[in-house]
Amino acid sequence: MQWHRITTRQGPPGAGPGVYPVNDDRFLYERISRRLLEQIGAGSFAVGQKLPSVRRMSGLFQVSVNTVMQSYRHLEAEGYLEIRPQSGVYVRSADIHGIPEPDGSRYPLLPVELSLSEEVLHYMELHADPQMMRLGIALPGPEVQPVDRVMQTIRDVTRHHALEAWDYMHPNGHPLITHHLARRSLNYEVPITPDDIIVTGGAMEGLSLALRCVSKPGDAVAVESPTYYGALLLLETHQRRVVEIPTHPRHGISLSALEQVFAKGEVSACMVATNAQNPLGFTMSLERKRALVVLSEKYGIPLIENDVWGDTVYEEGAVPAKAFDRAGLVIYCNSFSKSLMPGLRIGWAAAGRFQKRFRELRQLSTITATSMGQIVMGRLLESGFYTQHLRELRLHLREQVNETAAEIVRHFPAGTRLTRPTGGCVLWLRLPGQVDSVALFRRAAAEGIHVFPGGVFSLDGKHADYLRINAGSPVTARLRRALAWLGETATEMAASPSCYCRDKPE
Repeated sequence: MQWHRITTRQGPPGAGPGVYPVNDDRFLYERISRRLLEQIGAGSFAVGQKLPSVRRMSGLFQVSVNTVMQSYRHLEAEGYLEIRPQSGVYVRSADIHGIPEPDGSRYPLLPVELSLSEEVLHYMELHADPQMMRLGIALPGPEVQPVDRVMQTIRDVTRHHALEAWDYMHPNGHPLITHHLARRSLNYEVPITPDDIIVTGGAMEGLSLALRCVSKPGDAVAVESPTYYGALLLLETHQRRVVEIPTHPRHGISLSALEQVFAKGEVSACMVATNAQNPLGFTMSLERKRALVVLSEKYGIPLIENDVWGDTVYEEGAVPAKAFDRAGLVIYCNSFSKSLMPGLRIGWAAAGRFQKRFRELRQLSTITATSMGQIVMGRLLESGFYTQHLRELRLHLREQVNETAAEIVRHFPAGTRLTRPTGGCVLWLRLPGQVDSVALFRRAAAEGIHVFPGGVFSLDGKHADYLRINAGSPVTARLRRALAWLGETATEMAASPSCYCRDKPE
């Protein structure tokens, strides 16, 4: 997963790949920078390519040599260019230099009380409006899901398995599901058996049960920052405190910071996502996943692994941290909600050494997951259809993410930073000029566009100038218009800091 800085709108029609005169006398070097970033973003200047000389650029833009040098130095400081003495100016690889390290000073590694529920529920409500342009909730659109095949399977089940669908299912789950899910773990250091798997009502129920297995009210739990807002809501609802761990947008949770917290003995558990994490989109390397599990074993701290996006990792073969769990300290939670159909509400968990307690809590809460959904999912797994569907889904999501990112590059203001995820369908944006994403959310809602402000993915306003955009649906003309409006509005807000930006810098 990579960060990419992006640019403003393209130049005048017919301008072509070159640059053109700038008439704004106030910030000439900034306007030149914008033009150059447009060309870099469009591919006119590739990574490693040498830019025209200062004198040549001075003539093209009709400005002084000093102004061009100021622009070059500005873009070098921002990480786009590299000035090589006696050689020239070159486009720098954003993959290496564009990713900011988390600011460790902003993470005191101390337990904090939570209070996010009202705020998050307010931001979620707009998804229910079918007239909204749905860029807020992270979810692949029905356009890339096999709706007809799933509906046909549901009809077949009601026709041929009516009584089985009507009755309670075994508390652990339908044997077809548990059997096929267990097969996935054949290359794990300790493979999961069908008896180890408990079917849940979506991943959130699994996470809730896992939290209750390994902690009690008042305990602290370590989480990534930023992390999925649903995890923070869950912790708040269960009256747990939170210790935020700085998380790199490419490598994942800081293992050194996590070890500091583990060593203090102040947390009862750690809740993580190692594959296509929401909202950053990274997938941790095998080495880092293994190291994470080793830390868990060293200090005896359970890991609650949310792998709900794991099936959507673009490169096949991604395994969870659970694959390295020899001590049974990883409670693994997943579901079919993101990869197939959210309405099925079918998830599953493998709770390791906490299996007995997890099963007891499961039976006390909802007894068993929906019988209809389990039979339907079992048939889709048995036929091999789900495996084939995943291959196609990954291709669709990757394409949609790239196309949506290209539209953002085209329309959002200079200085915006953008993640390129390794799986899933969300893009994580940092807006320039300390733009308040809540203010942008409100203006977008009034225009019929639903986005999700970044502040609820962490505590204390750490990500208040971030925005999460769902790229789960194909890029249509309507979507392009919505992204263009968002970009133009963000540009306007960045230019009016007294009205729309945060009072204090990050």
